[in-house]
Amino acid sequence: MSAPPRRWARRLAGRAVIIAVLALVALPLYLTISPGWRPAAVRLACAVALALGCARARRWARDAVAPDAPSAFDTPPPPPPGVQLDAAFVRLRDDLVASARSRRYFDIVLWPRLTALAGSPLPRPAARRVLPRRGPSWHTLEELVAEIERRS
Repeated sequence: MSAPPRRWARRLAGRAVIIAVLALVALPLYLTISPGWRPAAVRLACAVALALGCARARRWARDAVAPDAPSAFDTPPPPPPGVQLDAAFVRLRDDLVASARSRRYFDIVLWPRLTALAGSPLPRPAARRVLPRRGPSWHTLEELVAEIERRS
């Protein structure tokens, strides 16, 4: 989208004024320099003008080549929503994990719940021989749950 003509005219006039002021400042400087250094001063001024022009041209080229915003077809799909587990299931799972890690947790928390679910007394699992502070093994817990399911 180009600038409106009035704004463009103001910019052009402003640049012309800046160039005229620079020329008025450069002319006395050029005349005060010794004649042996004048070609070097002109070359330096031309090099500065060329560097500024190249920087501006590079900026225009970079803006022209800059990638556009990705389309909706190019963006990756949103990640799938996480699996929501039932809170009761999560609590039971955590109880089983904690019971397998700690015999005390099994005896105080899980064993009363299991006996309440069974309705009749269950055979209490023996403590481990190798790691007595650990709770019953996963296999033993699985057998207890299967026994409760058979009874109900």
